[in-house]
Amino acid sequence: MQSQNSTDIHYIEEDEIDLRELFKTIVDGKKIIFIITLIVVSLSLVYALKLPNSYKAQATLIPSDGDKAPNLGGLGGLAAMAGVSIGGGASMTPDIAFNALLNNYDFMKKFIAENKILEHYDDKDADKNYVFALGFRGIYDIFKSNKKNDKDSTDKAAEIYSLTKAIKSNFSIASDKKTGLITVAYSDNDRFYVAKMVDMFLVDASAYLVKNNLHNIERRLKYFEREMAQADGFELRQSLSQIISKILQEKVMMKSKQFYQCDLLTPAQEPYIANKTKPKRSLIIVVAFVTSIILGIFLVFFLNFIREEKETV
Repeated sequence: MQSQNSTDIHYIEEDEIDLRELFKTIVDGKKIIFIITLIVVSLSLVYALKLPNSYKAQATLIPSDGDKAPNLGGLGGLAAMAGVSIGGGASMTPDIAFNALLNNYDFMKKFIAENKILEHYDDKDADKNYVFALGFRGIYDIFKSNKKNDKDSTDKAAEIYSLTKAIKSNFSIASDKKTGLITVAYSDNDRFYVAKMVDMFLVDASAYLVKNNLHNIERRLKYFEREMAQADGFELRQSLSQIISKILQEKVMMKSKQFYQCDLLTPAQEPYIANKTKPKRSLIIVVAFVTSIILGIFLVFFLNFIREEKETV
């Protein structure tokens, strides 16, 4: 029993000695830890100062509730069998429709071309409105790459594709489940351009969707007008008349809205200069500081391990 206790004490003493050795190793390597920390934090500070502020502008839309289709009995099934929708709740909601267009490359390519968005970002003075920490943009200018104006068609196509991906990631379109309100937001380094982008997208996307829906409405009207011309019974003609009336109502509502199936509640506005969304420069520095200390301690132990291995050989 006494032998067992002495063995436990011996292990405890060895553990205490190990902890002291570890602490001593860290103290002896404090210069290395300090140098690593200084280098990493300095590089992180340069990186943080190089990043321009990012701003966000958003518009809030009020979607239309949409009237439900009348009870048409078996005629609803007749229309479905004919491949014709009579509306009333089956149409795509504005937020889903807008998001669908964001993922439509053909629409986005046309949107970029018609609004000269590529020319805006290719302009050598496109970053003149960028805002930096402490108002200092010298570091950004050092690392800024010079853009070439003479790009061939292959480069232009690749640039348009990259721009569509960037625009998609910068846009945010969401619907509040409680209020039903839809927010369309865009983020960019140029705080004067974000509101303009939201407005341009809403106008172009709404025009595209309304045109497409009016085309479908006209197709439905022609179908039911043909059916009504061929109908024999009074009840059938009355029901078909209700369908046509409903489609005409949908057509009027489609044209009456400021944007696709919704009206504007609050427009996108130029954000205040201090109201940036990113970068989180303080967070970057803190993370870099903690990481550099861990990296420095690891390097000290690694160098100490190599030194001990050489001494034992």
